Amino acid sequence: MAHNLAFDSKGAMIAYTDREIPWHKLGTPMRGLQTVDDMLAAARANYNVTLTRVAAVGEHGEMLRHPDGSPVFIEDSRATVRHDSDGTFVGLATVGTRYNVHQNAEVTERALAIIGATRGDAVMDTVGVLDEGREFFASIDLGTLVIDPTGVNDRIARYLLVRNGHNGKVPITYANTDIRAVCKNTVVMGMNTAQRVFKARHTANADSAIEDAQRVLEISTEWAKNFRETAEQMLSVNVSPGSGRFDAVLNKVFPEKSGETDRQKQNRLNVNETVRALYGNERNAGGYGYNGWSVYNAVVEYLDHYRDAKPQERALTSMDENSWVSKTKLVAQAAVLSYV
Repeated sequence: MAHNLAFDSKGAMIAYTDREIPWHKLGTPMRGLQTVDDMLAAARANYNVTLTRVAAVGEHGEMLRHPDGSPVFIEDSRATVRHDSDGTFVGLATVGTRYNVHQNAEVTERALAIIGATRGDAVMDTVGVLDEGREFFASIDLGTLVIDPTGVNDRIARYLLVRNGHNGKVPITYANTDIRAVCKNTVVMGMNTAQRVFKARHTANADSAIEDAQRVLEISTEWAKNFRETAEQMLSVNVSPGSGRFDAVLNKVFPEKSGETDRQKQNRLNVNETVRALYGNERNAGGYGYNGWSVYNAVVEYLDHYRDAKPQERALTSMDENSWVSKTKLVAQAAVLSYV
């Protein structure tokens, strides 16, 4: 499955706040931001991972033993095992002898320390388990980035994305991103597009290394400044609904193709009309005025929610930074900024 979410007897092992339903519509919705303990419990992500020795087992399940009856162990390997609250075990992966287990709760609590929050603070937006417990992710709400606070007062949500692995491949990772993690694709997308990422390997000195992760948030203020400046530049571009400037932006974003058929032309015109209608709604010009920021967001809203495609395909292409959808959004931004 594209989401790679883990399942147990209660369903998908993910919990999320009800302010936005994930595209896959799986998991447990929670009312408002939650504490670490409540979100881990709702997602059943509070399982314990133990490190065990690796014994040799025959093809029929019998334990291989030495002549003295002692088990045959693979000395240069260890195994990670998920231990659920109901007493069941799930084998996860073989790892090296230097590997140290860091529980999901521990990694998330350290993330709270990085942002100056406590375990009892309600800041958790999503928590999920991937690949039968081999990976864990969480999104911590860092508040919002206010665009033009004296004007339209638009707000862009930002997150600290937390990622932890129990397979020897995924390091402990913290990243600043504006992408909400709800599945494997969004976790990867968030990490790939984050301006600042901190990683620590699962070794004995991981605890001391993670203390340096404070710089993730300190340096991320540069990202926030650049993002706000770009948004406010777009806000400064006046765009009347039926103006030639609006037409020019649409022609850049959805250009006429050479030799297009009558059907293709009609489809293009229909797309333009849909974007025009979205431009005037309360999420765009109706809330923030007739400007380039509203034009840009109308195009984004069309690509993410209204274009003719299955919901899952729209979600996946929107999360892929190399997709034509992501590239089209950049075209829209450049087209608006050309009038600054």
